[in-house]
Amino acid sequence: MFKEHRVAKKSQKNSKHVADLINSATLTSIALLAQVDKFAFLGVLDASKPEHQARTELLECIPSVKREDITIADQEAVRLLQLVRFRTEEMLEHAFGEIEFENHPEITTFDRAADAMTRLIWLRVKAPRIFDQIETIYLTHHFHGHKKFLGFTVRDGDGRNFEWTKEVAEKLHEGVGEILGLDEESKKSCEVIHFEMDDGDEDAKRRLHYLVVYHPGKMKLLRQMKDRRRDLLLFTPALEATLVYDPAENKVHVLSDKQGTAKQLADRFAVIGFEKPLSKQPVDAVSYELAMFKQSVNLRDAKANGAVILDAWISSLSVTLGHTRHSVTLALASSDNVWGVSEQHFGDRNPLASCRSVLEVKLSFVIRFDGEEDERALDITVGQRGSCNLLALPDPRLRRCGEDILTSLGVMKRVQPAKVGADLTLFRAEMKLLDLAVDDVDGHLLTALDLPAADLVSKGLLKKKAPGEHITVPVEDEDGQPGFRRLKANFNSTNTWALDDLSGERYELSDGDLCRYSVDKSYLRERLDQLLKQQLVDVPLTVDEQEPYVLGNYRMGDQRLPVALVSRLWEPKHADKVDTALRQSNLGLTIVLTTTTGSSRRFLGPGIVVALDALAHEVNGQVCIDMARVEGDVRRRQAAAAATDMPTLIKEDARNALLVGPWPEPWSLTTKEWVDVVELLVNAWTSKKRKCTKLQLEDAAGKQIRSMNEFFRGAPEWSSYIRGADGNSKPRLWELSIGVPDYQHATESTGAETEVA
Repeated sequence: MFKEHRVAKKSQKNSKHVADLINSATLTSIALLAQVDKFAFLGVLDASKPEHQARTELLECIPSVKREDITIADQEAVRLLQLVRFRTEEMLEHAFGEIEFENHPEITTFDRAADAMTRLIWLRVKAPRIFDQIETIYLTHHFHGHKKFLGFTVRDGDGRNFEWTKEVAEKLHEGVGEILGLDEESKKSCEVIHFEMDDGDEDAKRRLHYLVVYHPGKMKLLRQMKDRRRDLLLFTPALEATLVYDPAENKVHVLSDKQGTAKQLADRFAVIGFEKPLSKQPVDAVSYELAMFKQSVNLRDAKANGAVILDAWISSLSVTLGHTRHSVTLALASSDNVWGVSEQHFGDRNPLASCRSVLEVKLSFVIRFDGEEDERALDITVGQRGSCNLLALPDPRLRRCGEDILTSLGVMKRVQPAKVGADLTLFRAEMKLLDLAVDDVDGHLLTALDLPAADLVSKGLLKKKAPGEHITVPVEDEDGQPGFRRLKANFNSTNTWALDDLSGERYELSDGDLCRYSVDKSYLRERLDQLLKQQLVDVPLTVDEQEPYVLGNYRMGDQRLPVALVSRLWEPKHADKVDTALRQSNLGLTIVLTTTTGSSRRFLGPGIVVALDALAHEVNGQVCIDMARVEGDVRRRQAAAAATDMPTLIKEDARNALLVGPWPEPWSLTTKEWVDVVELLVNAWTSKKRKCTKLQLEDAAGKQIRSMNEFFRGAPEWSSYIRGADGNSKPRLWELSIGVPDYQHATESTGAETEVA
């Protein structure tokens, strides 16, 4: 008797869900389910007996079923039971729409008035493919919000609804197959299921679009013993390419193991669904601040929605040993106060009080969720490099509780992307970041540039990284040209500093000075595009890979003037590079917007340089870039550039000038050497002398001229304005290219005399 009790208990454990299914389904449905191989043992049901007796006898038969078979049946029962607990009517309506669309041969036997389990069993038996579909939708919703769902924002998105059409379905099917690298057989079996579902409570309900990919890719496998052979059964549908679109938030969430794959899928969805690319805006990003743990923190002050914190302590704290690269970890065996323990044992040499930075902290909490009696342990580990174990917690309630705790303590800070153009000070900070020569910047340089690192991180304009070993300092060369110098950080047990060997200046450094930040310039340019888009037309669909970035055209009367964006005009080599690119672009007169303030460059190629800072101002609390302010400069340039018979050099300053004359287009000069040489040639022409020797040109330039091509490097159009004046292959005389050269007149005269003779 005791033995039978043990067997029954064991069988109940292995078949709990089968028992729940038998107790919840009608006898008719159970008989129908027996048609499925995995539930064949249900065929012993005698539906002619009273319902209670029939169920009891069926449950008593379970222990006689082979263990391998009942294990698989129990898993199959889970599939049915979990769908009863999840928006069942919405799912069943979707399923009926599918079988109706397919004109299922047994659709008349589907009773829409029957209970939910009866209809689910009908689908499992009669339409297993559609049952798989709604199960996949359930799993998608179940995992939505999990760490593997990565979020993206649609660029310039307007929250429009997603239209599911045959064309969209075909394009997405093709795109998913391509991105996931499916073979032809897998592509044929691949389905993209569209399903709409409300999310949130009654007060904040919003419509979500689920695009669930179902294909024979990565699936959970079960093993089945059959005829003494072990077979693999595909069980859980693949989910690694599932998308959820939230129109209200203008976001696309993708479930994927790989971030690169997720981005490709989201990008393809945005292009197919809205003909728009993804935004570079950070989504669901967080940053962590550990500096507070250099001193005592009361963890009991932490708060969490829906939970009570019963106890809290630091179980482990890793810090740098003074200002060195060495580290020390204090790991407590109990819930003692880590700062008190450290003070008690180390006294004046307390490593927590003298450390430069906190490397890792492990927080231990005892919590109890509202409405529950059981206490739960929650351990949270946060690292200096941005790691946090919360993302790996399988329990979503514990994960959310941990996030609430870290947020309330100020350890976790969610990135809230700043609204575009909401603050003129912030706009100028963005332009400074765009004007940097690198995409990786240290805290010391940010301070020197008067850029608030913490604020920019919280607004998603900087991403915090691990500390580095160098700092960057702004410098000026002998000519007053600005630049930057990289200095290595030095340290001992009590100090960290950097020494500029050239100037002899010493910089005392803090932990924040060494912290590194990454700058996503493509995101900053995207934000700038949004400020300009209402004033530009013919905006290109794709972004240029490098400067100058063509942003579109600006309407000025009946003209359409190209608008380009450049940066770093403080760096001569880079300025010369974009100058050359604009000369070779054939854009003609261009409005060149620059992130550099106070640049000495007035022209780049055929373009007029205008600092964005000079155009930006606030109107009703909103930053506005007033392109109309450029029109005066453009008109003056066009008036001055009108073709004339006599060459004239219009000088803005020593290094910026415009040569006008009997040429189709004026020629902009952007270096002092060019201006001085051309000025000499213009003066020679207007004085009737016309010609200049190579030596005279070199004296004006202040350097040797090996060839004119080399001297005017980056400006190949020079040959339209200057020519050799003596007819030699290597001219020793030069003049402006106007009319016919004298040596050709002489040749023509000699030829005419010969003909007469």
